[in-house]
Amino acid sequence: MTKHFLETPASCFESIKNFNYEVKFITNLLNSNEFYKQLKIAYIDENEKGSQGVLLMIHGHPTWSFLWRHLIPLGIKYDYRVIALDLPGFGRSDKPLKKDFYTFTNYRKLLLNFIDTLNLKKITIFSHEWGGTLGLTLPRDNAGKYKGMVIFNSYLGNNLTSITEGYKNWINTNINNDELNVRALMARTNRILNLSECNAYEAPFPSKEYKLSLQMLPSIFPLSEKMEGYEICQNSLEWWKENSLSQVLVIGGGRDPLIPLEKMKLLSKIISTDEQTHVINNAGHFVPEWGMEFGEELFENLKNE
Repeated sequence: MTKHFLETPASCFESIKNFNYEVKFITNLLNSNEFYKQLKIAYIDENEKGSQGVLLMIHGHPTWSFLWRHLIPLGIKYDYRVIALDLPGFGRSDKPLKKDFYTFTNYRKLLLNFIDTLNLKKITIFSHEWGGTLGLTLPRDNAGKYKGMVIFNSYLGNNLTSITEGYKNWINTNINNDELNVRALMARTNRILNLSECNAYEAPFPSKEYKLSLQMLPSIFPLSEKMEGYEICQNSLEWWKENSLSQVLVIGGGRDPLIPLEKMKLLSKIISTDEQTHVINNAGHFVPEWGMEFGEELFENLKNE
């Protein structure tokens, strides 16, 4: 029988430090596709009775929910229900083996079904990079479910502002590499990480056969109107021009070569409720890694909406 996805062995995550949350799994998020009904999506779900609503964290490429480890405790402290999921192909979620799984629609539909299945309300989305590209398209389907959004280093497709040549090169680098060394990448681009943390980012990918998502997610970025997802992003942009949530903050890294501040500022003009881009000066592309520096201020801002 043909395999359609792999499960990363739990043993791969046993040595990870400072991320001891209970992992949960959910299936049937793509129940219209018989091959992926049993695809398991991993997530952590802390402080379920939080009075401030749901903090839904969506990571980008090539990370997983470990990216949010500095902000999760603060979310709990400020009494949110904190949920951080692993997108298909990443983290503890199953790894699809067929290229046809990787579509913009599948990823977006899975997120919407995740929200509906868990009956989430009063949602504040925290999203980074690809998580932001997807996350920015969600509220227009049912804005009443959402309370706010914090966007880190993200493009809304390639229509509001053209992506940089650096980001195009990054996309092509991934497409042409079937065995990305995530450990080395995170070490090179985040000098604040120690070896254990770099290893944690490599943990979901014990061998080459687990790494198709690292090629395929960048390959489906909606670069042109001919690509699936472009129209979804364009329609979402038009929605944001006419609508908003109660609080939307945009945060960028001062040293991000892939999504520089001038691109983030153009996004801020459309979606931000405080009309600015908050800059973490020393941060590169993976701004949530600096969460220990700005987290308290961020949550105080959210509290004072």
